Amino acid sequence: MTQALTGEDGDAEALDRLLLAEYARPFELRTGPALRALLIRLAEDAHVLLLTAHHIVTDGWSMGVLQDELCALYDAGPGADPLPPVPVQYPDFAVWQRERLSGAALDRQLDYWKGRLDGVVPLELPTDRPRPAAPTSAGAIHEFTVGRATADRLRALAAHERTTLFTALVAACQGLFARWSGQDDIAIGTVTSGRGRTELERAVGFFVNTVVLRSAVDTARSYRELLADAGATVLDAFAHDEAPYQRLVEAVGARREAGRNPLFDVMVLLHSAPRSAPRLSGLAATSVAVPRRSATFDLSVEFVEDGEELRGLLEYSTELFDRATAERMAGHLLVLLDGVAAEPDRPVRELRLLTDGERRRMTAAGHGPALAVEPATFPAVFEAAAARTPEATALVASDAGYDFAELNAAANRLAHHLIAQGVGPERVVGVKLPRTSDMIVAILGVLKAGGVYLPIDPELPAERVAFLLSDAEPALVLDEAALRAVPDTLPVANPTDADRTAALHPDSAAYVLYTSGSTGRPKGVAVEHRSLVNLLVGHREGFVAEAGGGPLRVALTASFSFDTSLEGLLLLADGHELHLIDEATRLDPAALVARVAEHRIDFLDLTPSYLRQLLPAGLLDHPRHRPRVLMLGGEAMGSSLWRRLADTPGTTAYNFYGPTECTIDALAAGSAVRGARWWAARWAICAPMCSTPGSSRCRWGWRVSCIWRVSRWPGGTGAVRG
Repeated sequence: MTQALTGEDGDAEALDRLLLAEYARPFELRTGPALRALLIRLAEDAHVLLLTAHHIVTDGWSMGVLQDELCALYDAGPGADPLPPVPVQYPDFAVWQRERLSGAALDRQLDYWKGRLDGVVPLELPTDRPRPAAPTSAGAIHEFTVGRATADRLRALAAHERTTLFTALVAACQGLFARWSGQDDIAIGTVTSGRGRTELERAVGFFVNTVVLRSAVDTARSYRELLADAGATVLDAFAHDEAPYQRLVEAVGARREAGRNPLFDVMVLLHSAPRSAPRLSGLAATSVAVPRRSATFDLSVEFVEDGEELRGLLEYSTELFDRATAERMAGHLLVLLDGVAAEPDRPVRELRLLTDGERRRMTAAGHGPALAVEPATFPAVFEAAAARTPEATALVASDAGYDFAELNAAANRLAHHLIAQGVGPERVVGVKLPRTSDMIVAILGVLKAGGVYLPIDPELPAERVAFLLSDAEPALVLDEAALRAVPDTLPVANPTDADRTAALHPDSAAYVLYTSGSTGRPKGVAVEHRSLVNLLVGHREGFVAEAGGGPLRVALTASFSFDTSLEGLLLLADGHELHLIDEATRLDPAALVARVAEHRIDFLDLTPSYLRQLLPAGLLDHPRHRPRVLMLGGEAMGSSLWRRLADTPGTTAYNFYGPTECTIDALAAGSAVRGARWWAARWAICAPMCSTPGSSRCRWGWRVSCIWRVSRWPGGTGAVRG
């Protein structure tokens, strides 16, 4: 078929559209033909010939044979047949293969694969979108080039290890996929030529077969070790490559799943030197790349070895991956190839993945913008808020309410009492109280006295309480009886360093919290005032500013045993209204949602699982009120919940992450921007100040099993580094 290209001669986009349309036009296999030709006229003396063949009758090798034969026939002229006879045609091969692969021979092949692929699991790479129930073949490609020096080192390393460049590339790709997915059972696909006999070299047909390369990939091992494993895997797979892939799938009994290929979703290929441009007498011919807008698998990583050059192509499903993700993956692969070629004996998990550009951007984000934070303590910040708005509501609890002046006075009375009892900087005070207003007064009083706040939940098991008391050795424990002993006649003025047993500094410890001990003995984490104030300012310039900057009504739902409970205290210290949710209400989703609506609460700090309990109760679709800000953390955030939050008008959610060893938060993502807007926390990082975990004494004199002290990095404002 001949077709003239309309529009401006040589229009590349118009040509691409025409080539793509012809390439995508389906075949009618019941009637044929399975090969069609389209001659596109660009100009009087310029044409493009497109040969399109269904995969059922050809493969990549065969297309090279067809090109060579077409050139020979063109040069010979009409009526001439310069082609040598082909000793074996594809039908002959098909009959031979069917006879060869019958009975015991086929059983041996299939038995190998059934054992090799028993229990194989799909490779779950992180995708930009959920896998569609009814996927199409929509795809795109990203091209890249492996550096000449890296390619040469990989070839030399493969030769030294008595294997091939293909195996070296497979091992690197498996290492990349293991690090991207977190899996150690990696199954990928590849193809074999199926032309193990010389008489098949000039035959045209579909000879290739698909095999699965399954390896246990432990990234704690060196690349050289992974290469050895990959070499054994490739050799075994290629030695059993005659079983037709469809028969293999049936024999293994792979579970069929809509939207997935059986056994593997990622393919890795290495092509020999590409075919040269056609040579036709009297014509100047060049190859034209056919645009690719489809993807057979989730990902296909294709390498092309052309002389000393090693090029790559990443074909990806656009229903799963964005272009930026594909480019990032290809960039990580290039960095990893550089690393394994230069340091093959280094553990794969220790090799770099980030490109130089990514490292620069992440370093800049990790440092964050400099915060204008004056050295201050938590009590000083709270006292400044109380001075600004003394009559504003500070605390609402089930048993009492306070404005800022009243709350400050109550905390001051307790602080003067604690100072008289010998409490001061670096002295631990346990607070063992129920969820009433007394708990907030007690925390503020301890901090104002300069003490180090240690929460002791009254509901904790006796063994846990005994451990906390023996390990932290608090100077005293504030419980209900201890609070009743505080005189009403004590001063209500803010305590100063003249009143305290020692001066209170920004680098004095503010609180100590213990880890759960799930990985061993619990560790105590002490956090300085400086870090708390940095975090407070970070919140002020972050989500508080994005919410309008005005006072928020803040619900405190977290257990005081966890550092997230301090988020509400921070906002209280900055002048916001704190609502302490009592135990019964926080355990009743309907009651909590009703409380949020009744008091028009703006801010909640929740775990994702807790939020999922509140959604059916109407948290985000209550007819009277919905919160403006949700802070989520402590657990993994599922994509469906994140999408639900992103689609909720009037509510912005933030997914925060930070270990106890940090000052509550380290990273955050906001749902206001789809795909999440990320910034690095600018306030705190853990810097171990003990001699070693398990030491008997910290540098400032506490007897501890292991207390990690959180501080800012020298010369910085607590930015995340590393």
